[in-house]
Order: sequence, then structure tokens, then C-alpha cells
Amino acid sequence: MSGQRMRDRAPGAAVMEQVVRLQEARPRRSGLARALGRHPLSHDAQPWFSGALGEREVGALLSRLPQGWSAFHAVPVGSGDADVDHLVVGPGGVFVLNTKRHPGARLTIYSRSVLVEGAKKPYLRNSDLEASRVRGLLLRAGIEAPVEPVVVVVGAKELRTRQKPARATVLRSEDLVRWLSRRPDRVDADTVARAASLFDDPGTWRPVVSSPETMLRFDAIEREVRSARLVRVGWGVAGGLATLAVAVPFLPL
Repeated sequence: MSGQRMRDRAPGAAVMEQVVRLQEARPRRSGLARALGRHPLSHDAQPWFSGALGEREVGALLSRLPQGWSAFHAVPVGSGDADVDHLVVGPGGVFVLNTKRHPGARLTIYSRSVLVEGAKKPYLRNSDLEASRVRGLLLRAGIEAPVEPVVVVVGAKELRTRQKPARATVLRSEDLVRWLSRRPDRVDADTVARAASLFDDPGTWRPVVSSPETMLRFDAIEREVRSARLVRVGWGVAGGLATLAVAVPFLPL
């Protein structure tokens, strides 16, 4: 990352890069497609785009943490292409955050699984795996600190807990900062500083290459998506007015 510290890595950096790669491989929309508000994202890019929005939202929330806390984003853990969405360290310990964006969805939490509109998702298992990797990293560095996996849900209509998971915590994004801030102190200031220094060092993690152009390109894609949505809304309103005009009988003067 050309000497860039991990704390400078943007929330959602990895998924934004994936969106940009997928969109660059797609032909640009025609003038007619733009005029009709056709969705600018490819089918493959849509879930990555949604994930990036979720991580950016959670990253903005984490910037409100009180003094003594540090947050790191899109942390490239392991030897593959996996990353930890957010890694937070403070007096309450180390928290490995896995962000999931589900606008308007109903989620049900059980001891070993999370269901999204009835479909089972491996969120708890994946969060446990990410937390175990961070525990191993701290152990090798000689740092003793509790590590907790957290699944952060963005935009859900309902989050219902039937059975509390044994290890991971599942909560809404709007509750995240308050939940973290209220965790009991379990780590002294020196240990927090050592852990934060370890996480901040790019040499701790798998090498990645970040470019400021990625965020600029993603922002441009996001503007395209918003613009297309507004065009579709406009066409919908126009269609509704036309239908109403036909349905309402003409009133003579």
C-alpha cells in the first residue's frame, strides 16, 4: 500500500475494488438505456455494490467511537482474497465485525445460524473463522486480549433473536457504537495501544495495492446508480399520472 497505514484504508475498499473491476468489463449503457433509467450495474456487480454501501455506512458509524478506540477497515487477513470488514480495538477488547446489508429484510437469529427471509446464511461460522484468525495473530505477537466476532446488519426491517449465538453477537448497525461503548473494560490502555499498533502496520497483513482512483470511480458508479433510480421513479410517476388522466372522466366547463 506504498507505506499507507491500515487506519487510512477506506471502509469497503476491497468490495469497491471488485465493483470497479466488474463495471470496467461491462460495455457502457446506450443513450436510450440511460434515458430509460436502466440499471447501470452488471448482475455480478450488484451484490458487491450493496456490500460496499453497507461497509461504508458502518465505517462512518465507527468514526463516532469515543477516544481510546481504533477502527480498521477492509483488513486483508489470510493468504487468499478474504478480508475482515472492520477490526475494532478499545477498552472493551478486540471486535471482528462482519457487515451484512439486507435492506427491508427480516432476519431470524438462532444459536448456530442466521436466516434471511428464511434462507440460511453462514454468517456465524464465517465470523467465528475471522475472529480465530485475529486471535492467532495476537497470540503470535504476545498480546493478550479478548476477541469477539460481531455480525452487523445494515438496513434490515426486522432482526429477531430466537436463540442467542454461543460466540458471535448479531446486532443492527444503528446499535453498534452504543453497544461497543458500553462494553465493560477488559483491556488496559497499554494493551490497547499495542494491539492498535499491530493492526495499523501494513506488514502485519497480506500485501494489497490501494489506489485513490478506486474510490473516485466507485463514487462515480454510485452517482450513476442514484441517477438511474431517479429516472425510473420519474417514469413511474409519469406513467401513474397518465393512467390517472385516462381513468378520470373529462369534466365539462
